[in-house]
Amino acid sequence: MNDGIYVSIKPNPISKIMKGIKNHEFRNYVPKESFKFLYVYVSAPQSELKYVIEIGKIVQYPEKVEDYGDGNLEFNKGQKSKYAYPILKVYELINPISLKILKTTTSIFV
Repeated sequence: MNDGIYVSIKPNPISKIMKGIKNHEFRNYVPKESFKFLYVYVSAPQSELKYVIEIGKIVQYPEKVEDYGDGNLEFNKGQKSKYAYPILKVYELINPISLKILKTTTSIFV
């Protein structure tokens, strides 16, 4: 099992996650190896690795998620991505990692 995967999330959706308005992250893929964390790179204008999200068991459409939450109804109707990653807990990094540093220290962000 991998500990986690890197994902890029725009500032507006991550704001909804932090406020508890959005309780699933929706994606059209699931990596082959299981994982329990999303390492979140927040795109421009922030452009930094800023959060770690602990997720629950991934839900594949046509399975349903609870109706409450931004995007949940659309997922349940098949109008959104194929997979819902339940958000269990969000950790904010005390020292976010800038895109410049990510590019020089890892091949993921080149």
